[in-house]
Amino acid sequence: MNPVLQAFVTSANHAFTHEDGTTLGKLFVFTPSTVSELGRRISASDNFDQYTSHITDPVHAQTTHVYLTYVRDSQFVSAEAGHGQLCRLAELLTVALTAATNGWLVQVVRAVALALCMQAQWAFASTGDAAVYTQTATRLLQLLIVALGDTGPEQTSKKRVAVAVAGLLLRVSLRTSAAPGAYAGKALEARALLGSSSVPRRDKVSFMYWLGRYYLVCYNIDAARIQLDRAFTMCPAWHYHNKRIILRYLFVANMICGRIPTRRLLEKYDMESVYYQLVACFKAGDLAGFQNVLVDHMDMFREQGNFLVLLERTKMLIYRTALRRVSLIDRGEERANVVQYRDVLTAFRVSAQNPDMDVFEMEGILASLISQKLVLAFLFHHQKLVNLSRKTPFPVISQIGKTKPR
Repeated sequence: MNPVLQAFVTSANHAFTHEDGTTLGKLFVFTPSTVSELGRRISASDNFDQYTSHITDPVHAQTTHVYLTYVRDSQFVSAEAGHGQLCRLAELLTVALTAATNGWLVQVVRAVALALCMQAQWAFASTGDAAVYTQTATRLLQLLIVALGDTGPEQTSKKRVAVAVAGLLLRVSLRTSAAPGAYAGKALEARALLGSSSVPRRDKVSFMYWLGRYYLVCYNIDAARIQLDRAFTMCPAWHYHNKRIILRYLFVANMICGRIPTRRLLEKYDMESVYYQLVACFKAGDLAGFQNVLVDHMDMFREQGNFLVLLERTKMLIYRTALRRVSLIDRGEERANVVQYRDVLTAFRVSAQNPDMDVFEMEGILASLISQKLVLAFLFHHQKLVNLSRKTPFPVISQIGKTKPR
């Protein structure tokens, strides 16, 4: 008999019998060092049934058996095989969580859900098969449905783990071959739990971060900015690395909303120099420079999933800046709100580094800016003039489309 195995199973059986989720959380650990050490100690055992047969509940017995098998084999089997074992473990936990009368299993569920996501990432890196993400999303969705379906008291409810699972489901849904909304729809229901005091702060921050990234993919930029800003604010200051990761996506959402971060903020979190270059080009109305910086760092931005959204959603904003700079040249003149087509065309050609741009293309850009309410103006085609609003020709971008309270 292996004394380590015997002690583990005895403790697990006691925790399952007495619904002691804290002890189970300390037993079912997935950190690499713990898995490696426990795996080494039980590597000689090839029959766990003689140990787990003493656990009265068959689902709990299978759960323990699968976990021990995963730990023992983790150093020898492929990442894909390990992912299959964790999928089975999540499936068994779904059954156990469904049968539980309250949320005493939430600590184990959170640990298994996170381990499943990490294993899916390793499996995809080794095989390139996105099916592992689909399988992971399916298991997480099943857990989430059970957690959200609990109607018990808040402090002991299964819903306490719903925000954590929903955040991981959003994370995985961005990597599946299906449309993001195919799995994210259920995860969005967890937004109602963000105000609950029973949900840990770390789960809220993680959920808001992945929700913000999901909104970015869906081009719901304002919603993305709100969620990422909340995640950045709520994330503790000592989690420097996490705040830096959040800031990368908050930078994108803010820029598209016309909010430019200060150099001091970028320096505080040691952001890559590319972000300084993007800010400089954006403020100068330099479209060609902005796009060149993006292309030069394409691999980084594509890995983050930000390349296309930055490329597509900043173009009109940079043209807007170019137009604004031209309008400032004649501010001291009597007709300061009127800009000649030839001046706008020159500015746009310089901005895009496109000497072949003609008046019709320029007029199309101006019409788009006006229709999106990024610029308040009238076009006079025959007179070849842009008549800017005297009051606020360039409204605050973040306020465009919002109804003012009466």
